[in-house]
Amino acid sequence: MTLPVIIAKHGQMPTLQPGQLIKFPAALNTTEGSWRADKRRYAYKWGSRVCFLAGIERLYLVEGTTYSATAPVVVQPPAPEPSPATKVRTGTFTTDAGGLEAFLLTDFYALGVGSRGSFGTAGRLPADIPTDADRGFLRAGIFCHATVPLMGDAVLYGRSVEGFVIAHRAGGKQVQSASALLTGYYQIPGAVSAEPDAVRFIGTTSDKIGVDQRISVDGKLILIDVELTNRTGADLVDLRYMRLIDFDQPGAFETVNEIVERGRARATMAGNRVLLVGSDDPRATVGLAIAVPPTLDPYAIKALPVGTKRKGDDSIHVCFDIGTLAIGASATLRIVIDGSAIAS
Repeated sequence: MTLPVIIAKHGQMPTLQPGQLIKFPAALNTTEGSWRADKRRYAYKWGSRVCFLAGIERLYLVEGTTYSATAPVVVQPPAPEPSPATKVRTGTFTTDAGGLEAFLLTDFYALGVGSRGSFGTAGRLPADIPTDADRGFLRAGIFCHATVPLMGDAVLYGRSVEGFVIAHRAGGKQVQSASALLTGYYQIPGAVSAEPDAVRFIGTTSDKIGVDQRISVDGKLILIDVELTNRTGADLVDLRYMRLIDFDQPGAFETVNEIVERGRARATMAGNRVLLVGSDDPRATVGLAIAVPPTLDPYAIKALPVGTKRKGDDSIHVCFDIGTLAIGASATLRIVIDGSAIAS
């Protein structure tokens, strides 16, 4: 039997049953309940309005302004198996400009991963790895080298905005670390390595959140699998992981970015080059923001309605609301960049 959705009203004290949903008139100020001894309940506020729930210390966002006291069960897809048709070559290289960096080569993509795990190398790739050399790039980010006519590197044009942010709240303050090397952010120390079918980055934030990131390719899909581990010595509250990327093509930094479904956006670049980016994970929110300077605050990214379309120098942000992560626990997530619409 499905329980009816509770409609929260100011000053009320509804009873929330296990598995039942509660809808608020607006987004909550915070999903962490504030204990009110006079009510013997936890207070939840939206703006200046409040309602009280007994025994509910935290709510979890389901969709829009609807919440549940039970964390959603997220079944992660299995680790990617390379398609038999996808021949993969990986390796690392060292340059004065970039230090230790990595590449991943298939019959369609040449990917360059910088020393801190973001797409886009600071140094030139080995001479036998294809790059967008016709347009002056001996480095690489996301280069589709098998297209006719040739598609330019989708990351290195413009300001090379690509990277990720890990954030949480502690002591009433927001704590975040960003890794977007080509835009000047390298706050998550670590190292890249080459596996037989993937490029891997392992690092740790200054407050000891471990990040293990694996980039692989299946056909025209670029898979970014991330594992975050809490080694801080305290529960992580309101933990977020955000990936941001500014797709551009030669001749125009104005890309048409459109929210095509919940958790997924389409970037239509100059020359009608199309890439999709997003996640099937229900914790994922996709938003758009001005690319330069890059928006690095995961809490500022809001879900946009399907059909929202903007033309300009914007970046696409895929943000995961992980919630509370206990000491020693890990959380996994996946982002997919899909080049299936690009003719090869």
